[in-house]
Amino acid sequence: MKVLVATEKTQGTRKNDFCFVPEGEIVIFGAVQCTGEAIDGKCGCKRSMTGLECGKGTTTIQVAEREITPTQLKEMVVRHMEKAGHGAGDNVREFAEETVNTLTEILENFPLNSVLEKRGKKFNLRC
Repeated sequence: MKVLVATEKTQGTRKNDFCFVPEGEIVIFGAVQCTGEAIDGKCGCKRSMTGLECGKGTTTIQVAEREITPTQLKEMVVRHMEKAGHGAGDNVREFAEETVNTLTEILENFPLNSVLEKRGKKFNLRC
């Protein structure tokens, strides 16, 4: 299935780029975004994705193919949320379901190996 992974490709295109996620690690949306934070604000929550394993952020992501099913990805998201201290139960499962469904929809618009950036709720190709 298509997923988003961390990449350092095109890092530095924007002055506020950062990548604290190991290359190739699957990334998802952060669980919380700051209220009132600008896309280019200090926090970075509106322009970054979070690594499922490390829990850190990156502003550069790439479309990749991984040998996992949507159900397996949802379980990975649930484990990530539990590890990050967001509890367990229906709320975490709902977040995982919504995350995988939204990512699947977004990734229909981009070919494999595309390098992207997140700008609020939009995803753009990086050249």
